Amino acid sequence: MTDIKFWKPAYQLFKHDVPLMDEDLKNFYVRRDDSPVDSLVTTLTMEDQPAKFLLSGHRGGGKTTELKRLEAQSLADYTVVWVDTELSLEQFNIGYAEVIILIGKTIVERLAEVGWKLPRKLEQGLLESLAKVTYEDKLIGGGKIELPKLFTDLGLLLRVGFDRTTTRVREVRPALSDIVNRVNTIIEIAEADTGTKLLVMVDGLDRKEREVALEMFSSSLLTSLSCHIVYVVPISLRYSTAFQQPMENFSACLDLDNIPVFKCNDQRQPTVEEDRVGRHILKSVIAKRLGTLGDAYKDLFAADALELMCEKSGGVMRDLVRLARMACTVASKKRASKIDVAIVKDAIREVRRIYSIEDYHFPELVLVHRTGKRSSNTFDVPSKGTIVICDELLHHRLILGYRDPDRGRWFDVHPILMDDLNRWQAANPSPLP
Repeated sequence: MTDIKFWKPAYQLFKHDVPLMDEDLKNFYVRRDDSPVDSLVTTLTMEDQPAKFLLSGHRGGGKTTELKRLEAQSLADYTVVWVDTELSLEQFNIGYAEVIILIGKTIVERLAEVGWKLPRKLEQGLLESLAKVTYEDKLIGGGKIELPKLFTDLGLLLRVGFDRTTTRVREVRPALSDIVNRVNTIIEIAEADTGTKLLVMVDGLDRKEREVALEMFSSSLLTSLSCHIVYVVPISLRYSTAFQQPMENFSACLDLDNIPVFKCNDQRQPTVEEDRVGRHILKSVIAKRLGTLGDAYKDLFAADALELMCEKSGGVMRDLVRLARMACTVASKKRASKIDVAIVKDAIREVRRIYSIEDYHFPELVLVHRTGKRSSNTFDVPSKGTIVICDELLHHRLILGYRDPDRGRWFDVHPILMDDLNRWQAANPSPLP
């Protein structure tokens, strides 16, 4: 029988909540033909003026990993500024004010890291602007407050967020234009001094609810900084009709689609025909990681078990890795020597629990599975008001988006939910209109 010592190394390989970085990015990344990174590298090279891009995709689909690839490919040509809004900002109380101030603060800190010294005059001007949003009663004067301390205090404030009273008293929004202007001056002089342009990557905003994100990205301030910026945007916002006009303020919206595990037909409707190319990519992700452990782990997954796991992941990278990790846990408990179909089915049942389906979701899930398209059907939720059901389904990965190279974009229900959908249809046989 195989004990926990055997399973622990495999279990540690599959960390679904950690993007690939540094050595793991070099060792584990599997190239996908639809990645927008390569085209973005070329586009940035062609751009003389600061360009603003959006990167859209399902949560867990690999956007952070793709941005890390972009960062690695850009380090030789740009001063790369990484902004993690999830770590630095309050999760719920967040708007464009917090985001733009965090970006400006991070730019100045990054320039210091690469050895560029901020001229005293520019530092003093930035201190005066940022002090308006950091302190209520203190005034800058005579060097009483230095930039490091202000950044520390500002960082603490950003992790709380500006409430309505704070915003009114400290006049945060009226001060934003002044802050942006001062940061733009810093960018201009720093780029001239170093001969290197800035490239800012803003990660984490895809976790925000649609309405919060819509208000945030509708602000012109997010496109007002004079450097290249890539923002990660929620997928529900990407397909929202309310966002079509604000989206025109950005150079392009780049899409990181899920890896298909089934094909669509000529009408872009889901089928049960397996997508062998997509499944090969997913299998390669598993094989590449296990390959680092030697021959003892080469055939850790039975072929049919691996096939089932790839299918039920829906081509969502996080779900694939999560299923593999759970399968290792189940196998360890059973003291198994390899992962078979029964173990994968147990892992699927465990992972399925993280998905919550409401009664009003089911008719829409049936419609998406039948047509391959989203709808604008709405539902009144007491706690949220009127919502577009498909926006919610996309946000919570209950439906997934794919792109066929010849037919275009199509949608389907997450395969891990198909048993639930089949049971609901059996109990509700009336056909939908």
